[in-house]
Amino acid sequence: MWEQFSGPIKGGREQRERFRELYWHPEITYEEDPRWPGSARYEGTDAVAEVFEGYVEIFGAGEITVEELVEVGDRLVALIRFNVVSAGGDVPLDHVWGYVCEARDGKLSYLRAYWDPEEALAAAGAGSP
Repeated sequence: MWEQFSGPIKGGREQRERFRELYWHPEITYEEDPRWPGSARYEGTDAVAEVFEGYVEIFGAGEITVEELVEVGDRLVALIRFNVVSAGGDVPLDHVWGYVCEARDGKLSYLRAYWDPEEALAAAGAGSP
């Protein structure tokens, strides 16, 4: 699944909806890092999709790269580089986020973002990559 996530940010909403149908559990939960402005917890595909579509609006151009995947028991830590430029403001951001992920029924059911990838690894019970 994560390999599908790498590459230039492209495609429209319909392509992203197909991705969600294939890979997201209907009861998916997404938690933003508390350092993200207005951070919150979102439950269900509609709520999570809405916040992700908001990210696309903010960072409409750039590339996403899966840097590393670390399996920790039945969890996965995904280290993902976002090399993006803000829409309208042309402000660049090149940063590696850490995500603690869980699956249910073969689909992504839980995703917790960490600004610091080391915190994601520690939260999942893994050491440094």
